[in-house]
Amino acid sequence: MMNRGKSFVACVLLACAGAAFAELNQEQAERSVETRQSLLHLLGWNISPLGAMARDRIEFDAARVETNAVRLQALTRMLSDAFALDTRGNDVETEALDNIWEQPDAFTDKIEANMEAADNLVAAAQTGDEEAMREAIGRLGSTCGSCHDDFRVDD
Repeated sequence: MMNRGKSFVACVLLACAGAAFAELNQEQAERSVETRQSLLHLLGWNISPLGAMARDRIEFDAARVETNAVRLQALTRMLSDAFALDTRGNDVETEALDNIWEQPDAFTDKIEANMEAADNLVAAAQTGDEEAMREAIGRLGSTCGSCHDDFRVDD
């Protein structure tokens, strides 16, 4: 009888530990998605005015291009870390497609192309050449769009 009691208690403790672990994973997934979305919001906040400048929707401001380029350069280097936690199987609201974690090499290639385009934008901004900056903004925007096409839910 004593062994049955111990077994029952052990099963209850394991079940509680499993539930606590599942909640922790859900909490981590929610935090991960929140972090990713914050990073992507900052990327958008910095590239949107550059896109508007490149399309002549707002006045071109080389100083702002350089400032935002440096920010984008730093932010793009955070993308891999922000997507490191696989949130598939958790109840989180996200536009990230599962193939981010199913095709990690392809996703990494997109991130690396994005980082390279951000580096090129910084280099173009440092020259002061408006045309070079416009071209670099376009290339960076293309790398963003390419990643969205393959790894984000269609809007």
